[in-house]
Amino acid sequence: MLAMSMAMPAQNVSFSKNNDMAFGNDWFFVEPLSYLGYGYQIKSGYPDKAGYSDEFFMNAMELGFRPFSAGLISIGVDWTMNTYRLDKTHLWGAEDHGKVWARDASSLPGSTTLKSSRLRVHTFSIPLSFEVRAGKGAFRIGAAGEYNLPANVRNRTNDGSKTTKEVKKGIGVNEFTYSAFGAISYGGFGIYVKYRPSFQFAEGNGPHFNNLCVGLVLGLGM
Repeated sequence: MLAMSMAMPAQNVSFSKNNDMAFGNDWFFVEPLSYLGYGYQIKSGYPDKAGYSDEFFMNAMELGFRPFSAGLISIGVDWTMNTYRLDKTHLWGAEDHGKVWARDASSLPGSTTLKSSRLRVHTFSIPLSFEVRAGKGAFRIGAAGEYNLPANVRNRTNDGSKTTKEVKKGIGVNEFTYSAFGAISYGGFGIYVKYRPSFQFAEGNGPHFNNLCVGLVLGLGM
């Protein structure tokens, strides 16, 4: 499932006629909150320790024009949240404003057990896409430039009597990355695929994930 880099869902046939939030005409439109999506990350990096990781993304604004009746070229602003998890035998070790690494859960003191461990990155992206439609069906491809905010780690452990939450913030990332995506939909519901060939984490600051994401998208302008 893909990232605020964003895989963008295909939209309904006519924004200006069918969506009260959109404004424009038959050739140009501006629309807030065009789509949102959720996906599963198929990734490289710590493959022997990887757990279930996902992403959620949402469009903030989309501008587009139609070079012909069945075609659409658009540019937008997206927000994405990528969450990386390890298997239950490992947790994320981290330093505030520093780096992150995979840590063996057996290193926890005494009888302390791991409840959950999440590494999270928030991203803003500018996706540029081309869409072709036929009736209620649509196919979209595109690419996005991404700006990544510093990552954070949230670990929850239990010592037998109480649960403790540890938060580490400001973990270094590569601020600028990019991704490519494709989506196919019918009536505003569809699936998407996104690939990010660039690394989100700076050299020495974290794992080198090449994200491949597959998931579902929902157009809000139905």
